[in-house]
Amino acid sequence: MMNIFEKIEKSGLKLPCCPKPLAAYTPAIRVKNTIYVSGQLPISEDSMPTGIVPTNITVTNAQNAAATCFLNALSAALSMISKTEDLQLVQIQGFVQCSSDFKDIPLVINGASELALHIMEDKGVHARTAVGVASLPKDAPVEIACIFDVINTTAPNYSGRYEWLESTKE
Repeated sequence: MMNIFEKIEKSGLKLPCCPKPLAAYTPAIRVKNTIYVSGQLPISEDSMPTGIVPTNITVTNAQNAAATCFLNALSAALSMISKTEDLQLVQIQGFVQCSSDFKDIPLVINGASELALHIMEDKGVHARTAVGVASLPKDAPVEIACIFDVINTTAPNYSGRYEWLESTKE
């Protein structure tokens, strides 16, 4: 089974460096086995689409921007784990800068959700919020925040009180 890095490479995507915060916050923080990723903008190689959906930016371009936001969020989360750990996506919180009559907000955030499922497969299944807003930082069309669970890939498979002991005897 491919890990996240191999899946990204095979998909022809490039995992960006962990994005620098725009203000007084950290891109991600880990509390025990949960990683909270701050809102990520669709910044890619120092450029970013801007504008209001669908007035200045198409739904398709906004979906692509949402996917870029997710890659940035994933990069921030991956910077918080070791080589013996993996990630399970728990939730995506999506914000779309849009006109007041725009109703396809969930369709825009699908850009992030579909990429998460493609890269992470069953570990990319998640809960989600999609909200339309009047403005976003730097005039971004989309902002994505995520919550991930950290999975220890070297821990014994514990499915009952004594079963894990049996697996260590072999």
